[in-house]
Amino acid sequence: MKKRTSGSPLKRVVRDIAEVARHLWERGWAERNAGNLSLDITDITPESKGTRERLHKITGMMIPPELAGRRFYVTATGSKFRETASDPEENLLMIRIAGDLRGYRILGDRGGSVTRPTSELATHLRIHGFLRKRGLPQKAVLHTHPIYLIALTHLKAYGSEKAVNRLLWMMHPEVKVVLPEGVGLVPYRCPGTSLLAEATLKSLKDHRVVLWEKHGCAAIGRDIWEAFDLVDTVNKAAQAFFLCRMAGYEPEGLNARQLRELERLWSTNSSR
Repeated sequence: MKKRTSGSPLKRVVRDIAEVARHLWERGWAERNAGNLSLDITDITPESKGTRERLHKITGMMIPPELAGRRFYVTATGSKFRETASDPEENLLMIRIAGDLRGYRILGDRGGSVTRPTSELATHLRIHGFLRKRGLPQKAVLHTHPIYLIALTHLKAYGSEKAVNRLLWMMHPEVKVVLPEGVGLVPYRCPGTSLLAEATLKSLKDHRVVLWEKHGCAAIGRDIWEAFDLVDTVNKAAQAFFLCRMAGYEPEGLNARQLRELERLWSTNSSR
């Protein structure tokens, strides 16, 4: 359950990230230093004056113009979500995109701690640029490794978006309610490559959760809790499927009439 925390908006965001990181670790979705996240915090942070911080460039990337001057929290390279849960300020970096888009600056005195953002920073910034360009409300990007969703993408029978969404919707009505558009599915691409980033951006045009075949998923949300909740809901449907299979039977799931009933009800009466 999302906790209502006191303090400044920025402190609440840090605590939210720490709590989500704890859930990711406890669910087994964040082995070693797997996964990363970013959050646009421009609206809750004062604009910095001066440019004393060192400028860092991103090799081979043109930063989207929509991000000029914007500020983000991002996980640090090599950081582990279990450590982010206990010490978020040591495992997160606050960065500001240069106004001329030549790179980014790390804000705050990091001392002897890590000083590089996640190696997936370029992908995160491209997604945030896409969200800003489209005027979408989502500010959080989460990449994690939900085990039941990964297992599902190993089954050839669910190797298409149509098949995987039909299964997820029929296994748990909540998926149809919170993700009526379904999930996107990106065929396997080598992690950390531009091919994976391009395929993910394309899929995000129509989806808020994108499964990466045999790897994990990426999700966007208005805040980090919403991104987590979407993945949690979808993974629950996949978990129910495998529990049925392990019990020795093929699950019946919701039928077409029941799914249409959900669509009618929630398309006109939804507060989600």
